[in-house]
Amino acid sequence: MRLLFGVALLCASTSCAAKHTLRGQTGNETTSASPPNTVRIRLNPAGVRDYADSDYATWTVPNAAKADFKSSGNTSLSFTLTAASGKLSGNSNKAVYTRVISSLGERIVGQGVSTKTDAGDDVGGVPLTLTISGLSAGQHTILAWHNAWDKLNGTAALAISVDGKNAVSQVQQTVRADNIWEAATSYNTITAIEGKDVKITYSPNQDNGGRVFLNGFEIDTPPMNDQISFPTPTHRDERVQLAGSAGGVQASWRTAGVKGATYAVYLGISPVALQLVASGLSETATTFDNVNTQDTYYWRVDVIANNTTYVGRMFTFRRARLAFPGAEGYGRFARGGRGGKVVHVTSLEDTEAEGTLRYALTKATGPRTIVFDIGGVITTKSRMSVNGQYITLAGQTAPGKGIVIQGHPLGLTGASDIIFQHIRVRPGTISNQTIDGMGMQGSNHAIFDRCSMGWTIDETFSSRDGHNITLQRSMISEPLNIAGHKNYPAGKMHGFAASIGGNVGSFHHNLIAHAEGRSWSMAGGVDANAKFAGRLDIRNNVVYNFGGRVTDGGAHEVNFVSNLYKRGPASNLTYAFRTQYEDDMPGTQQYYCDGNAMPGIFDENSVQYREDGTGQSRNIACYADVTIDNVKYQKFVAKPFFDSFVETQSAIEAYKIVLSDSGASQPTQDDHDLRIVRETLNGTATYTGSKSNKRGIIDSPADVRGLEGFPTVKRSASWDADNDGIADWWDGSTGGEGYTVLEGYLNFMAEPHAFVSPSSSIVVNLAPLAMGFVQPSFTIEGAKIGSVTVAGSKATYAAGSGGVEWLTILVKDGESKAWSRPFGVAIFAAAESLQSRR
Repeated sequence: MRLLFGVALLCASTSCAAKHTLRGQTGNETTSASPPNTVRIRLNPAGVRDYADSDYATWTVPNAAKADFKSSGNTSLSFTLTAASGKLSGNSNKAVYTRVISSLGERIVGQGVSTKTDAGDDVGGVPLTLTISGLSAGQHTILAWHNAWDKLNGTAALAISVDGKNAVSQVQQTVRADNIWEAATSYNTITAIEGKDVKITYSPNQDNGGRVFLNGFEIDTPPMNDQISFPTPTHRDERVQLAGSAGGVQASWRTAGVKGATYAVYLGISPVALQLVASGLSETATTFDNVNTQDTYYWRVDVIANNTTYVGRMFTFRRARLAFPGAEGYGRFARGGRGGKVVHVTSLEDTEAEGTLRYALTKATGPRTIVFDIGGVITTKSRMSVNGQYITLAGQTAPGKGIVIQGHPLGLTGASDIIFQHIRVRPGTISNQTIDGMGMQGSNHAIFDRCSMGWTIDETFSSRDGHNITLQRSMISEPLNIAGHKNYPAGKMHGFAASIGGNVGSFHHNLIAHAEGRSWSMAGGVDANAKFAGRLDIRNNVVYNFGGRVTDGGAHEVNFVSNLYKRGPASNLTYAFRTQYEDDMPGTQQYYCDGNAMPGIFDENSVQYREDGTGQSRNIACYADVTIDNVKYQKFVAKPFFDSFVETQSAIEAYKIVLSDSGASQPTQDDHDLRIVRETLNGTATYTGSKSNKRGIIDSPADVRGLEGFPTVKRSASWDADNDGIADWWDGSTGGEGYTVLEGYLNFMAEPHAFVSPSSSIVVNLAPLAMGFVQPSFTIEGAKIGSVTVAGSKATYAAGSGGVEWLTILVKDGESKAWSRPFGVAIFAAAESLQSRR
């Protein structure tokens, strides 16, 4: 059945049940999120980090004989949990409890409370009693979860009494279930008397250690068997994609256990005002139409059986939208600050005062887009670590030459839904500390696009333990080699580019140049079960002038596809990819290697590895370096492990594209990055390390004459007089369905663009937009407001009336397919004078 949001469309097929009116409601009637007396509480044992679940109140239970808690909201109740002897104590199943998103109730059933002796040993045979005060007179229910977090062979069965009277027996507890539907539950009906406490006692038998496990509980909700389970979209999924050509969101669920059930479906953009959009459904699937990309949607499925309505759980979802046009890989759906507030950076000082970058990233709260009203150098006094959610950092909005950060790193730590574009980070040696550059450690749904980073003493980029991340079209160059790394003896070379992890981590169309090693280092690590982790997609990158190491390390599953490694004056190695089998741990490390090239050594059509990867270690794209005995499985495979969600070119074509479009380039590409591109193209190195004497691989920023001039430039007040983050000349377009007006403006500023006055013309030099191509030819399509002519590498745009339009530049040389890139033109009065002050 297809549902138009806000209207009930009845199924016409014979498989549908007759229309059922829920509690006399019509299709336009609204309902609240859940019954007003519902209370949901999860138990968080002291000593276990609290990963909150917004659906539940958190009761932190101390290591003591008794714990107290008081709920808030519509129903204020008091709770006391006591152990008959010893003390309350608990733990978590880390593999479940620490999942990035709790969509199946992982925060509830993945941890909980049991009992220990006063000495801290697990103890069985000890009942737990939950006392509830403040229940209104009448009948209530309590649903509780009993799921062991320890790795056990079995658990005790529970007998449950209410106010001293036997209620339920033989409740078999589960072990390490990872969701609320398959974890064991108990369900009891309570008859409360005004002013009198209710006591529920959970008593274990002596089987399997005889312990009670209590994870959490709910007051006045239906039993799990009378609810739907495993909904799709999964709870809190913020990247739901439309299904098929019709473009709706498909919703489905597993049937409830009650016989003869039909279903009523509610949907809305507020949890307290859901609309009944369909009723009387016998099937367990439907489709929601007219779902936008801005709002959070709340939905619920009630179960109707035997003239009783069992009110379902509330689930949420948001529709997927690319972070921006051109976002690819597993971080492509990062939401950034979409729909949130605008925060202006107006100062280059590094303080926590409003107007600074540190304030915007680490002190401001809520979804936000950060724009720059000033350009120049920000010298940071300490690491700038972002651990928030829903942030867009738009370096393309800065005036002058843009923004460069020196002094200390800028990165993410456990952040989510982050977009960084056109940011430069070159810490240098100012801090006298061993520091890195940028990173995405432990972060989820994040994308760095067209960023430039280098001049670090530790590795320039890292992304260990990341989830759904993308580093694309960025430049890593000149990590400092012999620069006094604190963890190594003097003279140790450590000019390392990147240690990458992720599940899945996408690394595509990046340029790494003049690095001694770790170009890339696969840092898959291990998962919560101590098995090899990391799923990486490394494709269409260019690595130039590598030193003593190139791509090495290890991860669980890696696609290594169509990368080009170009030797420079410091390069002697004749392989690109060396996977290291040196840790005898559970699990596997396997690789898909295809289409990679190293000019003069092997090309994209060459055999990429020999035998199982150990047959050849020189003049080959990929090989396995095995130093342990216990590797009995296939190391290299014939098919990729997962989709890349990246438009992939051959290695030679990618080389040209990367050298034409990588690193921070808006508002302009700086001299440093232009030099790196030229050196890569020409196979040269302008500078030599002052200590290592390696050409191109430097030891200090002074080896390349330090940071170039980045004058402080303040944006004219007339640029954005209403302070909404959007230039006042912008025409109000969004640039595509699902984007806001602000995003339309940001996406324009992130691509090559020009300003011109109505009925005037402007000449654009196209050559810098295709630096990687050999004698390119250009054609331009898409002009509607104005007209465009191309002569050689020069394009003349003659403007018509005001507005914004997108052109498509097609670049081609005699060696490769045509490559297209967007170019924006904004037409407004006095554009030329404003552009000169941008």
